[in-house]
This record gives sequence, C-alpha cells and structure tokens, in this order.
Amino acid sequence: MRRIPNKKVTKNAKVFGGVLLGAIVLVTLGLGIRLFVIASGSVDGHNLNDATRRAFMANQVVPASRGKIYDANGQVLAENTTVYDMYAVLDKKVARVKDTKTGQYVDGSGHVVDKETTAEKLSKIIDMDQKDILSRLEKNVYQVEFISTKVQASKNLNIDQYKKIRALKLPGINFISRPSRIYPNGNMASHLIGAMSTNDNKKSGQSQQVGFMGIEAAENTLLAGKNGIKKYDGQVENVQDSRTVKPGNDVYLTLDSSLQNTLETRMDDLLKSTKAKATVGVLMEAKTGRIVAATQRPNFNPNGKTINPDLWANLLDQAPFEPGSTMKGVTLAAAIDSGKWRPNATYPSGTLLIDGKKVVDAFGQDQGTLTYREGFWRSSNVAFARTEQQLGAATWLKYLEKFRFLQSTKSGLNGEDAGIISYAYPIDQANTAYGQGISVTPLQMIQAYSAIANDGKEVKPYFVDKVVNPATGAVLQQGKTDTVAHPIKASTAQQVRKYMIDVVNQETGTAKEFDLRKFGYQIAAKTGTAQISENGQYLQGLSNAIHSVMVLAPEKNPKYIFYMAVKQPKIFPDPTIQITMNKVFQPLMLQALNNSDSAVKSKTTKQTVPNVVGRSIAKATQTLTDAGFRTAVVGNSGQIESQSLRPEQKSLTNQLVILHAKGNTYLPDMTGWSLTDAQSFAREVGFKLTWSGSGYIVGQTVAKNQLVVDTSQVAVRLKEKK
Repeated sequence: MRRIPNKKVTKNAKVFGGVLLGAIVLVTLGLGIRLFVIASGSVDGHNLNDATRRAFMANQVVPASRGKIYDANGQVLAENTTVYDMYAVLDKKVARVKDTKTGQYVDGSGHVVDKETTAEKLSKIIDMDQKDILSRLEKNVYQVEFISTKVQASKNLNIDQYKKIRALKLPGINFISRPSRIYPNGNMASHLIGAMSTNDNKKSGQSQQVGFMGIEAAENTLLAGKNGIKKYDGQVENVQDSRTVKPGNDVYLTLDSSLQNTLETRMDDLLKSTKAKATVGVLMEAKTGRIVAATQRPNFNPNGKTINPDLWANLLDQAPFEPGSTMKGVTLAAAIDSGKWRPNATYPSGTLLIDGKKVVDAFGQDQGTLTYREGFWRSSNVAFARTEQQLGAATWLKYLEKFRFLQSTKSGLNGEDAGIISYAYPIDQANTAYGQGISVTPLQMIQAYSAIANDGKEVKPYFVDKVVNPATGAVLQQGKTDTVAHPIKASTAQQVRKYMIDVVNQETGTAKEFDLRKFGYQIAAKTGTAQISENGQYLQGLSNAIHSVMVLAPEKNPKYIFYMAVKQPKIFPDPTIQITMNKVFQPLMLQALNNSDSAVKSKTTKQTVPNVVGRSIAKATQTLTDAGFRTAVVGNSGQIESQSLRPEQKSLTNQLVILHAKGNTYLPDMTGWSLTDAQSFAREVGFKLTWSGSGYIVGQTVAKNQLVVDTSQVAVRLKEKK
C-alpha cells in the first residue's frame, strides 16, 4: 500500500535541510575567510608575516652591548645591566615541570599554588603590599602582572630582587629578562649624563636601547654600536653574508666625580634651605673649556621606573632666561674695548627716563652721584643703561654677537637653545645692557666670560673628554680646546677683571660674600638679580627673581669659571641670598683650586692597568701599587676573580682599583678617599654608606679591618683640603 507523504513533515524536513545547508555554507565561508586572512598574514590584529619574520630575525640578530660612560678619572657613570619583568601564571591547567636529571621541579613552572603565601613573600621584595598582590592572584585569568596606575612593581626588577624571588622557589612565578642601563651614582649629573628609553624594532622584533637626553642621546650612535647578523644556508651559517657584532664605544666625560659630588651635596642643601623653583651650577676650566662639574635642581634618578617629562629640560643649555646684572661684565668689556668706558665720570643714580620709560636701580635706590666704576661694583642699572647709550645700539648688538650670544655654543648636547632678544626700541636696547630683555643659557654665559678670563680668547665649553674602543683601548676621538672667538683685546679682558675685583673687595660690592682672600685667593666676580617676566609683566620682589653669580678664580690667571643661578627662592635662610649661594661656591672652588696643581700633574701621568686576575691578593695588591694605583679588596681569600679597572687600559695614576676575591670583606681605612671611591666600594660590597660634609674622607664610623656585610651601615665624614 503506497504511503501518502505527510505535507507537514515534508515541509519541516525541507526547512531543517535548508538551515543545515545554510550553516554548512556559513561555516565553510568563515573557514575560507579565516584561511584567506591567515594567508594574507594577519590574525586577530597580529601580522603573521611580521611575527614570522621577527621570530626568524630574533635568531639571527646578535645585539651589540652598549658602551659605558665614565668620568674623567675612569669612574663608571653609566653601564649595562639586566632587569627582569615578573609575572604569575594562575591557570591550574599549567602543570609543574620536573627536571629528569635532578628529580626537582623547575623554578617557576606550573601555576601559583598557595596564593596567600606567595603574596606574603613577594610583598617583602617588590613595591606592592600583600593585600594588593593577593587581589591580583585571585583573578580568574591565565596570568597576571603586579602593576597599577601608581607603581609597576613587577617591572624592571634588579638582579638582587630577581635572585631573592628565585630563591623562594614559588610555583607559577616567572620572569622575562631584558637588557637595561644602570647609573651607579643615581641623581648625580643626571641631566648631563642622560637617560635611556627602550624601543621595539617592528622589523626585527628586537628591543633597542636609545638615549633620549643628555650624553646618552648626544653620543647615542657611538655608544650603541652595531648589531651583528648571522645568516644561514639551511643549518649552516653563511659566514660570508653574516655581519660581526660591533660593541658600542665607551665615552669618558670631562666631569671630575670628586668636584661633582661636592657640588651635588651643596646644591641639595641650598634647595632644601631655600625651596627654590630651580637652580643650576657649573664649573669650567677657564683655559680649556672642560666642564668639570655641573648640576641642576630639580633633578631625577635615571634608575627610577619613570622619569617626569617636566624634568627633561637641561638648564645648562635649554630654557634660557634673562641673566640680570651678570651681563654687565660683558657690557663693561664692550665699553672698554670700544673706548667708550669712562670709569671716573659721574652720573645721578636711582632712575633714568628713556622715551618715557624708567630704568631704575635695584629697588629704586637713589645712591646719589656715583662714578661709573662705583656703579659697576654696586651693580647700578642706570650706569649701564647710560653706558649702552654711549656705545650706541648697533655697536652694543655687534659685541653681543662677537661674544656669541643668540646662537648655540654647540658644546655637544642635543636641543640647545640660542636665546632671544628684544631690541626694537631704545628702552629695549638699554635693558639688555644690564641683562633684561635678552635670554641666555649658562653655557653661553661661561663661554662669553671665558674671553674675559683668557685675555680675549673665547673657548667653547665641552663635556666629552674622549671616546674609547673598549676592546682595544684605542682612543677614537679626543676632546680638545676649541677657540671660537676673540671678541675683545687682551688689555680689555685684563681691565675687566680688575674692575670685577672691586665687586668682591669693596665694602659696598655686591659679591663681597664670595671673597676668598683669607684662603689666599683673589677672585673676580659679578652678581646678578634678574626680574622674571610673566604675561608681559615683570614680577616683583626677591622671591620672584633669578639670583646669579659669575666668578673667575684666581683673578690674575683664572683657572676656573663658576656660574650659578637660583630661580625664585621661597625662603631666605641667611641675611642675603649671596651668603646662601656662597655655601655652594666656596667649598667647591677651594677644593678645585687647592687640588688643581696635583690634578694637572696627574692628568699627564697615565699608566697601563696590570692584569691581576688569577693572582693572590698580596701579589695583586703589590703589582697595582707598584704601577701607581690604589687598591681595595672585596673578600679575603683565594685568588683575584675580577678587577674594577679593565686590564691593559690606560688610566690615571692613583686611581682606586677594587679587586674581588672569595671570603669575608673587611673595611679598609678610607681616610683620604673621595666620596666616589667610597661609594664604589660600598656598592661592590653591598653595605649602606652615608656621609656628611664635602671634599675627602677624614673619618668613618666603622673602624678599619672590621667585618662588613650587605646589612652593614657605614657613615663617613668629609672635609675640604686646606
């Protein structure tokens, strides 16, 4: 009997078949699109071709090690290190891995088992409290990092943190290592030395360290070196087409760490006592242009996890400002050189009208009738507005250009500002003669004053002493004195220095607080107090001014030029700001002058550093002593395993070489050491070092030959040499 099809069933079957067919078509189409996307090289926003290329290139690129940065005496200022990023695996499906040889579980393998214990132990090592760590470990995700908007606790861990965490053998805690940069002296000369950023090369997949400020940026090409490339034909390296890695070169700066430490310490004290908005100080060898010490506040620690962009400007050559009366030394030079200076002529002080605009002396003080010579040592604005009128606007502008204002000094730093000038009207032209209406940088100021110090020869400031191939010790580049101008005659420079003596020696001189005659040195100086312009108006009061001083020492044949500026101090701890500034100047300059003769001798005496690795402590110490070096030993037994100065390199005599051996470390007698030497030794041993004063060590709280470990605390007292 033939069955008649049920129309309803037939209709449902057709519908189901259609749906099924549609689903198959959609799945097939989706897979096709997916295959097409994969074939095109992109999945979920990831370019597979790039990923494959990066994975391939990662095996081929041999990264170059970045060169170190040293001070003039071979103290390390920047070197390479390794940092670690930590993460925790939480997925329970990730099993622990057992080492087939030892039978022990591999550190970090598997997932986090005991979250509370893990949080409690990690909180003692990383910068995050136990509660915050635990909250992250309790998330239902595959893995987590320990970071927040305020801290990146699991990023950039140092070797010590890494070792401590590894020793805990916490399941699920893993690390990714990467190269980084370390600055042993922290904040010291941070704007000059610079800082690094890490860029990811999309083509090679390699992380690349790049300097973005200071010497790290200016000499980045020399420091970075060139990566090597290994190319293969199948499994065999194609040596002909491969490229050998070229390590970065070492850069030696002109900085003297001993002087630098004194400047840093004193500048810290000044900032603390005045609460100034900003300060900058620089000490330059007058004859050579070598910058031997330079710093600014606020500064930063380049070892920190983040650097505030507001702190990036280097006040030495960026953010120019109106210098105030320190410009009067240049105006005086122009007037003498052009025959327009009338030292014994008189004028009425207090106020001068130019086209209805007022030029006033400090705080509108009317000091009666003065000679122009007296107007210089009293720092009269009226005297120098009148002097500019005698010179004439064209002649004065010509001298500003001859002294190389309004242009970069090209001293070797990136992004240097040239400064600007307002010079359209007679009042503007007069203002520039006493340092208002023209903006300058400290480098431009000390470069200009070098002509006054050097009998008319103007030298360029510079920071790089030499560039050295670390493999061979060959000097690839040598810093040198660069005479950039002769803006004035020798006789002019000598006369200017004589008038600058008045500023120091006269009872009403504005720089009398900086007098060094009781120490046996006659200096020449000029102070400045510049108003700060905001929104077209000058702010009023000493708290809204830039206070500065320029010093040439000694006066007759200057060895050093010192310049310092303090912007908007909130507190005046002494009767005058000059007394406060002298607390920075005096110890620094005395240290430089008292040691300058021996320093000159030492700079001409270099020795090859002996290789003492593998020798006994006694023989190694004797060998280095015979070669003219000082030694300190970390450890007290066995043979020397490493030394702080690279063997066979040329180094100044009397440098400290730190030797590493096995066993316990006993504190040496550090009397006479510089703070930099003590810091280096403390860093190698691991103990905490604190200090007071400046100059050289005259006392230590832990006696010599006492055992020191990484938990020890040692304080030293420093004093300038007499």
